[in-house]
Amino acid sequence: MKRKKWMEYVLMWVMVLAAVWLLFWYLEDNKKTGNLFRYSEESEEFRKMELSEAILDQMEELEEQTGYSLGEQIAVFLPVFRFRMVGNEQEMTQETLEKWDLFYTERKRERFLKLKESCCAIWDDLQCFPVENGEKKMTFENSWMFPRTYGGERGHEGTDLMPPKNLRDYYRIVSMTDGVVEQVGWLEKGGWRIGIRSEHGGYFYYAHLSSYAKEFQIGEKVEAGDLLGYMGDTGYGTEEDTKGKFDVHLHLGIYIQTERKEELSINPYWILRFLAKKAEA
Repeated sequence: MKRKKWMEYVLMWVMVLAAVWLLFWYLEDNKKTGNLFRYSEESEEFRKMELSEAILDQMEELEEQTGYSLGEQIAVFLPVFRFRMVGNEQEMTQETLEKWDLFYTERKRERFLKLKESCCAIWDDLQCFPVENGEKKMTFENSWMFPRTYGGERGHEGTDLMPPKNLRDYYRIVSMTDGVVEQVGWLEKGGWRIGIRSEHGGYFYYAHLSSYAKEFQIGEKVEAGDLLGYMGDTGYGTEEDTKGKFDVHLHLGIYIQTERKEELSINPYWILRFLAKKAEA
């Protein structure tokens, strides 16, 4: 009887130690992999899309070296660095990229492929800064989720590009990507707006236009650089062509579809900084 109790005692401690070891392994695994199950394409960290110019410059070099697109690289590096990438330039190497891409594909395939799809939808179709004339003089700040009050309390889900002069119907708004017109016409908050769905699935929303370049049709194809319309101050009114409620500017929104087929907004600020730098080069 004593021997049986002693064996039960030993077995109990073996099970406890095994449980502790499994917990430690789980925590270490999540620490190494950036915990893809905690941070996803719907997390606030992802939606902020905070990527410094230095990191994006390094990614462009890696793209030439490896053939990985910006979206594919971001999908790998975001979870590696727990979705906070600023300051990690020294660790962004081809070896790190290929190692973790293989690891995620083998270990966390379904979650990782969705993350990669989302990153590519945001980054891999970008070609043009959205203002054709005066892009070097446009000002914009990181106003992500700043409070807005028209129509009720809400956060600002985009970036406002402010021109040097408050001129309606002067600054030319162009498509940042190839794509298809998905929405066009009047919105109470957005005024005259147009929404383009790009090849990889990103939705690019241009609002407060003073006028359109032409009579766009839903389903019509556009190319990057095509004139969409002119910057204006329309919106904030139920009546079509309400204008003058604010200064002339472009509100740019970028959205991706979630697994539930809902549109999820992404901070365009760092994307615009990237495109502005390329336009000045």
